[in-house]
Amino acid sequence: MLRKILSAAGFFFLYLIVILLATFYQKPIFLFLLMLLLLLPPASYLAARYAVLHLQPEITTSLLFGHSGDEITVSFVLKNPAYLPLPDCTFHYTVSSPFYPNEESYEVNCPVYAHDSFAFSIPLTFRRAACYQIRLTQITVWDYLHFFNFHKEVTLQKELFIFPPENDNLQFSSAAFGEGFDEFEENGAKGNISSNVTDIREYIPGDRLQKIHWKLSAKIHKLMVKENEQTSSHQFILLPELYLPDPAQPVLEQILSNTLTMGRSLLADGITFFFRYYSITAQDFIQFCILNEDQLEEAFRSCFYESTYAESDLALTVLQKADMVHGSILHVTDKGVEDVIS
Repeated sequence: MLRKILSAAGFFFLYLIVILLATFYQKPIFLFLLMLLLLLPPASYLAARYAVLHLQPEITTSLLFGHSGDEITVSFVLKNPAYLPLPDCTFHYTVSSPFYPNEESYEVNCPVYAHDSFAFSIPLTFRRAACYQIRLTQITVWDYLHFFNFHKEVTLQKELFIFPPENDNLQFSSAAFGEGFDEFEENGAKGNISSNVTDIREYIPGDRLQKIHWKLSAKIHKLMVKENEQTSSHQFILLPELYLPDPAQPVLEQILSNTLTMGRSLLADGITFFFRYYSITAQDFIQFCILNEDQLEEAFRSCFYESTYAESDLALTVLQKADMVHGSILHVTDKGVEDVIS
């Protein structure tokens, strides 16, 4: 508002000076200047509005997936196909995460030249695992006289998935998690795996060699994997708590680190499992069957969209009350992983 007042006051002062000069000297040039000054505001408005309507914003990132502490570059690009420069543009963007409710807002002011594009990059380092959403929400442009400003609403967004580091002090052990291991490990023993093949799919890194269908793979020159029916009623369920009592404390970061470590450790031992978490938004459990590393990362990306809760052991409490599963629940908290037999 102050900028508008100052611009209008300066223009009005200039207009009065030209009127006085036209009155005193009575020259045609001053009448021409008066007409020109009267035409400048609408011309400035129309030219700036035309250029704003044709602006083309973009967001690019150097990475879509990273780990805590990685530096990721986010670039904002504003293309101006019109042959009119825009000397005063402001980007409005926000950084937020479903895990952490505090949305941070930023502004960057820049000029955009005629029939050209302007780009600026910001390096971002995220210390905690989550899905971070970078949103370009609005572009504000002033006209050439600074009488008017235009707001171009934008709905561009980039999502960055930041995964936690592994906990070197945590490792899956058949001795520590005995009951679920004995019942559920796919070791090829009779009674655990049925000979019935339920599906055949392409090989995914992390699949066990015993599951490869060698004859079919040789015929089509592509590794194919057999999916067998699981006959064991005992299951491993990896149950992380999306527990965050205080956003300033790294409780949730430790839980996610323990979950990722345990999940990868299970896969390294050739054990498939279920990844399950409690969604307070859906008031239900979301479950994934984890056969390989890609599916584990997909499960993490899904839980990154959830809201956290302040009640400790909420997922375990709801699961036990519902009596939804029989098997070994690998209950993950910030203190570690506990094997709970249900």
